Order: sequence, then structure tokens, then C-alpha cells
Amino acid sequence: MGAANPTSFANIVKNAKENAKVNFRAMESTETVEGADVVIPVTSVQQVNDRYANTLYGYFLGKRLAFPVVDYFAKNNWVKYGLSRLMMNANGFFFFKFNTKEGMNRMLEDGPWLIRNVPIILREWSATLKMEKEDIKEVPVWVKMHDVPLAAFTEDGLSLIASKIGNPKMLDSYTATMCAESWGRSSYARALIEVQAEAELKKSVTVAIPSLDGNGYSKVEVKIEYDWEPLRCSSCCVFGHDDCSCPKNPQITSSGDSGKKNDDFQDVGTKKKKVNNQGLHMKNQKPKVVYRPVVKPKPKSSLRSPVNNQVSTANPFDILKDDDGNQGGSTVGRVEKQAAQPRSDKQDSDEEEVVEVYNETSEFMTSGIHSSSSRAKASTSSTKFSNG
Repeated sequence: MGAANPTSFANIVKNAKENAKVNFRAMESTETVEGADVVIPVTSVQQVNDRYANTLYGYFLGKRLAFPVVDYFAKNNWVKYGLSRLMMNANGFFFFKFNTKEGMNRMLEDGPWLIRNVPIILREWSATLKMEKEDIKEVPVWVKMHDVPLAAFTEDGLSLIASKIGNPKMLDSYTATMCAESWGRSSYARALIEVQAEAELKKSVTVAIPSLDGNGYSKVEVKIEYDWEPLRCSSCCVFGHDDCSCPKNPQITSSGDSGKKNDDFQDVGTKKKKVNNQGLHMKNQKPKVVYRPVVKPKPKSSLRSPVNNQVSTANPFDILKDDDGNQGGSTVGRVEKQAAQPRSDKQDSDEEEVVEVYNETSEFMTSGIHSSSSRAKASTSSTKFSNG
């Protein structure tokens, strides 16, 4: 007997298309209802109602949780009740289908259910039910009671304290062990309490411990911490929204709706601010700062420094000869004077001194017969660079 051929992806897709074949066509309603364009046949409603048998829908108060979070929780906690499918619609409602009605009811009886400390409101779905988020007046919340005295870690003691917060539902395992054995985690007691929207959530409860000799009481303040606090409206006395977003609050309408424009006021959130149209409104602007480089003026003595500090390094030999073979001493003086910077009238005296210096140097370099004094001067100046 040969091995069975493996099913290909193309065959799976082909079978899925064949199974999902729908007779999509043009139709007209067989009956009419005033105010409605289309009337769904009863047979279609019954067909969907049968498909959604044993199905619950749920939602969260306030911001809903992400679908992967709910999917992971449901598959790990409700499979034992016969959970088979779940989905979510665009309005934030989750749908949970169970195999049997008995399993669905057991799941509801084991509630209330909280996902990440946020309670999920569960209702049984029906075709004639309009799904909407109802006004919730009571909701279960996990509560931590800090600084509970050891004498109050009993069934009666914790029940009395929790009853001042709301309707006690259950204790966690550590707190239950502490109540049974008076030994264990005593830093705080944790309980699931159903709080009411008619009263504000308590932040503390004062506990009085009687002395055994009957000579008075010792008082201890137990601080209350909520793992999750629902939004509460004090005017509606419901959970789901706060006083700021209450639909009963009067909405501020613009002046254009009344047909009469008010130029003296403008809407600023929930308050009105008077507008002063007189005068010219100027904003206080910071002065503009422009950074410029500071140029220090050169001292007068520096005007002569470029001329007096120049040192002639001309070679007195062949380099000074012109094209005619004559000595170029006088030419050197002219070149040096042309290369100098432009001078003002106040520098005429300095110019004469420079010319005299250059003329003496030129005569010294161009003279064929040097005097003894000149030779002495030359030999004296040259001895500064000799090693002898």
C-alpha cells in the first residue's frame, strides 16, 4: 500500500474557497417596515443565532486591553470550560464561544474574572440584544490593606475591614493562610472586593483593637491600595466615566450658534476669557544681540616697525647685476622702496632715513676699493659668525 500523497497548499486554498462559496446576488426585501430600508428575513436571524449559541460577549471599563492579551488569558484559563473560539469586533467587544451551555455557565459562576487586574464585563449574546456598554454601578477590584494589625488577621477581622470598602468576595491564598494559621505574609492583606459607585473609594479605614483587660482601645489606621481604580462619576454614580466626561454636563456652544456674535468674550476650554480689543498688543521680545569682533587699533609706533625692522638679505655678487653687466645697488634701493607699504605725509621724515640707510649699504656693496674702516667693520661683523 503506497504512502498517501501530501496535501499541497494549493489544494488547501482550493478546498477553502469551495467550502466558503456564498450565493451573493441582488435581492429585494419581501416585507417593509416603516423607517427601515431593509428587513432581514427571520430565517437568516435564526441561522446566525444558532451559530452563536453558547456565546458570551465582554468588554472593559475605560480603555480596552489588546486582543493578544485577552486571547492569551482566555486560552490559558477558559479552555477547561470548553472555550472553542474567540474574536473581537471594531467596537471593542470580545466574543467567546463555548462548546456547551453548561461549560459557559460554570465559567460565569467561577467569576468575576479580571485580566491584568482589570475586570471584564461578560454577558450572554442573543440576536435581539443590542450590544452597548451599560452603566456599571458595582465592579470587583483587588484591594491591598496595608498595616493591618496582627490581632485583625482573622476571618472576622478582615471581613469587618473589607466591608467598609465594599462587598467582600474572596481572599488570595497568602492572606487566607495568614487568617488560618496567624503566620505568613503580614505586610498586607489582599482581597477581592466589589466596590459601589454610590460612594467614593476609601483610602483608609481606622481600626480599634480592644485591650484584653478592658482598659480601653488602641487605634490603627489601615491604608487601602487598589490594584486598579475604575473611572467614577459622582453625579451619575456609575463607573465608566468621570465628572469631566459626564454626558450630563452642559456643553459650551459657540456664539455663532445663537445667531448673535459676542465680541467681548471668546471660548477658552470651559472658561470664558475677556478680550481687550483696544490698543496695539505688543509682545515682549528679547533684545537682539549681535556679536562683532573687537579690532584693537594699532599703536603709532607700529606704523614704523615694518620699515625699520626690514633686514636686507640681498646677495652683493652676481645676482645684483643687471642685463648690461652693471652693479644693481641703486636698483635694490628703488625696489625696496616700491615694496614698502603706502606712507602718509607724516612719514616723510622716516622715508628719508630709510633712503639713507639703503644708499650706504648700496655704496658698500658696489664699491670696488674698500677703506680700512669698512674692512674693519666687515671683519668685525663677520667674526660674530665664525667659530675661531
